[in-house]
Amino acid sequence: MRSLLRALGALGLLATALVVSAQPASGTYPIEDRLAATVIGTPADYKADLPEDLDFDVRSLEPLVERDTPPTLRYARPLQYLRVTQDEPAPLAFVIAGTGASALSSKCVMLSRALYDIGYSVACLPSPTSVTFMLGAAEHPVPGRMRTDVADLYRLMGAVRDDLDEQTQVTGYALTGWSLGATQAAFIARHDARVGTFGFSKVLLLNPAVNIWASVQRMDALLAENLDGGIDGIPAFVARGLGGLKQLYASGDPLRFNEDFLYRAYTSQSPDRADIAAIIGLAFRLSLANMAFGADVITRADVIVPRDVELGPYDSLDPYIQRSFKTSFAAYIDRLLVPYWNRDGRHVPRERLIAEADLRAIREFIVDNPDIGVFTSADDPILSEDEIDFLRDSFGERARIRARGGHMGNLSSQNTVRALQDFFSP
Repeated sequence: MRSLLRALGALGLLATALVVSAQPASGTYPIEDRLAATVIGTPADYKADLPEDLDFDVRSLEPLVERDTPPTLRYARPLQYLRVTQDEPAPLAFVIAGTGASALSSKCVMLSRALYDIGYSVACLPSPTSVTFMLGAAEHPVPGRMRTDVADLYRLMGAVRDDLDEQTQVTGYALTGWSLGATQAAFIARHDARVGTFGFSKVLLLNPAVNIWASVQRMDALLAENLDGGIDGIPAFVARGLGGLKQLYASGDPLRFNEDFLYRAYTSQSPDRADIAAIIGLAFRLSLANMAFGADVITRADVIVPRDVELGPYDSLDPYIQRSFKTSFAAYIDRLLVPYWNRDGRHVPRERLIAEADLRAIREFIVDNPDIGVFTSADDPILSEDEIDFLRDSFGERARIRARGGHMGNLSSQNTVRALQDFFSP
């Protein structure tokens, strides 16, 4: 799976077909197409200037659950989070990673810098959909049920609080997250309002899904509708992308896969728009493949790896990786999530699992809570127009809905970071 991820990074150069503003206003995010924005992110000239020399600390925690680690998943141990702390008393902000992301992801680092810059200590947590979390923190290691994922995250927050050094003085708590992590942050805030452990002073949702399962179905559709030959067409798709790389780097310049490289490709190449959609669908599918494989192996679900197969640390995973990657989000729900919640005496209908992961279920809490806000883009491909309207109507003045930026494309832009810091400032 890791080699496939590198190939998808190379394919970022395909996201180059669409229109850029000829003369964007100063600081205005420059990429007009929502899919290209999602792939490319924020070009260097538009990024916020944030402190670079922070003393980040990668912390390992003892497992929060008792569970044997299957040999093929040993790479995902130990349970880790990322923190950076102020030298003086300060509030602590928790950051919840998006789908499949660890606590060491680039978005965790960027958000930590932005919050540290305005006086916060920061702790970034892995997503419940990451194998690291599933092994070390999940009571139920088949991600997707909101109430249990939230309970696991809340317990992890308590462990992080208890892991702080004695000299770290916490004056209060705040919370944010991106994508799936943003949706989970809203439910955590509602849970904390009832329990009262942290009393979050501010909660900010960054590009949340409104209905998790509606959003992931849109990602499934991007892949199904835009990748010739379906999953079996990946080799040809990758080969075509690498051919474009050869052309772009014929000059012999050093090759670096970063946002500046993608933006350069964006302004100089002209691939088909379907390729851009396929890249996004493949990236989401890669996160799902890792999650589905981990859930199957941990619970011995007999969906991806046959129950009678004992995988060792050096056994070939090729047939199981292929099977994982062919598992759509809908298949994950029907073959892994729903069966898990309907065994061992449990009975949770599919409809309830889907309804529990919808922000509409906590609309009253959102409307009545003046300290919870949302940033998103009107062109976010994981949202429908009705869902954008729901966010606008429910959050009111606490909603910042930008005209463009796709899904997380403008997260590190000057305007977004400045607005984020204003939101969290006292």
